[in-house]
Amino acid sequence: MVLAIFYTELFRRGILEGSFTSHRQDRCRDMPDPKGAVPQLKRAKIIGFPGEAQGILAVPHYIGDKAHLNAHGPNGAPGQYTVAFVLARPNSRNMAESEVKFVDALRGDSHLAISKPAVNIDIDPDQIEMSYRTKSGQLLFHGYPNEQGFLAKVVSAPFFATNRNAAQKAAETAIHGLLSNLSSQLDIPLNIEAIEVTEIATKAKGISFIAPFAPVHMAVRGAGSVTDSEFEHAEALYREALNSNTPVYRFLCFYKILELSRKRRARLGIKHKAALKQARPGEQIPARDKEAMETWLNALFYVNRDWDDGVFDQIFIPEAVGKKVNNVFDNQLRPIRDKIAHGILDSGEFLLLDKAEDRAMVSRWLPLLRCLARRVMKNDFREYLEFLSEDGTVSE
Repeated sequence: MVLAIFYTELFRRGILEGSFTSHRQDRCRDMPDPKGAVPQLKRAKIIGFPGEAQGILAVPHYIGDKAHLNAHGPNGAPGQYTVAFVLARPNSRNMAESEVKFVDALRGDSHLAISKPAVNIDIDPDQIEMSYRTKSGQLLFHGYPNEQGFLAKVVSAPFFATNRNAAQKAAETAIHGLLSNLSSQLDIPLNIEAIEVTEIATKAKGISFIAPFAPVHMAVRGAGSVTDSEFEHAEALYREALNSNTPVYRFLCFYKILELSRKRRARLGIKHKAALKQARPGEQIPARDKEAMETWLNALFYVNRDWDDGVFDQIFIPEAVGKKVNNVFDNQLRPIRDKIAHGILDSGEFLLLDKAEDRAMVSRWLPLLRCLARRVMKNDFREYLEFLSEDGTVSE
């Protein structure tokens, strides 16, 4: 007998929530307060930081003679796993932004024709087999077409892993290598939209996806001009980062905003800085204090995102809390950037873009890096977030 208990898990954080909540906005109060400050919009709770990798985990809870299957919880036990990958063409999605579906309910698509009617062949296969060997071993994948005959889903054959995270890392490294091989030789994009990990013994399923952005109200001036080319460049980099689905490229865009800020400040010099009397608040990342973290974030995002512990864990990672932006830039971000941009360091260490651990390392810094980019832009350019005060109130 089985009782189905559903958990939601923010992958790479280990934080368990009660349920998945779809994105929505509450109606804004129309009347400003007596001081002229417009109340912030309120959003429902969100799963993680918008635009970053999140996940939902469905774990059956067993009773009776199968109760022993509950022992290892959501992380899973050593045993057999399968990992499924849903593909999507660029600029297309398999599900609406406000929806999260498991693999069986997703169609999938790509530019790779493997069966009829996409390709005219004598046989009509219902799947293809692909094998890829890494240093840690070899995995076999089954590729399935959609109704148009294009490769839509790739599912690993069952393989042994010590737990759920290990299974996902092993399969991700293999599939990225396999898809990179196909992409480079056939000159087509092969993008993964969703990843589902299944523990065979317990039937527990976890789906990872990119948390969507919720709609926002217009809160910037409808007319005006931008005459600072550095400001234009910073804004363009920010939009490029949000529009990209590649963590490595997004990292470089946000990093370049911080680098632009440092070069700009060095060029302006101490004398000019003093003449401008330019305050640069918030450039020390707060410690793990809820009130301080909320205040720091509310100065950067004009809609109250109802920050929770899960989002705090994503943004305020241990290596950065309590440190200044420049310290994090020099000691944490620059080494990662060098691995990406230069390909190889003097020590011989380099970033493998298809290795799950290296991709996770880059993705782990993205929530904080996005916040740091907004922080220095707000301090450097008067036009940026001019309506948003440091206490989070919005000016009328």
